[in-house]
Amino acid sequence: MEDIIKVTKMDYVRLNGIISSIKQFNKEGSAEISFLETELTRAKKIDPKRIGADFVTMNSVVEVIDLDTEKSMTIRLVYPKDANFKQGNISILSPLGSALIGYQSGSIISFKVPGGIKKMKISKLIYQPEANGDFSA
Repeated sequence: MEDIIKVTKMDYVRLNGIISSIKQFNKEGSAEISFLETELTRAKKIDPKRIGADFVTMNSVVEVIDLDTEKSMTIRLVYPKDANFKQGNISILSPLGSALIGYQSGSIISFKVPGGIKKMKISKLIYQPEANGDFSA
């Protein structure tokens, strides 16, 4: 059985807007766009004021553990324009970003990488905008 994923209604609308824009210029989109679109379609849409504080939303800061190497890293899930890997800002359009959205702390996520399938565990949410009263992030 798949994990239930939850996204805020605002994130859902914004992310679908990004997907639509990309598809206007690239009719097929890409594997990452298709994966994100599938995840959003199956996600439960939640009012931003009602989403649990342990769910990954846009601009959340999370600690993830690579299950192959057991190394952890802290990343912020951002919109494409704010992506900067060196600063730990991971785009929602990246395979990792698309896999993170809507999952909660403790979940194991998997996504395609050139070498196959990568699995990571969301060890903790360090910051979630909605849990901190920021509903515009």
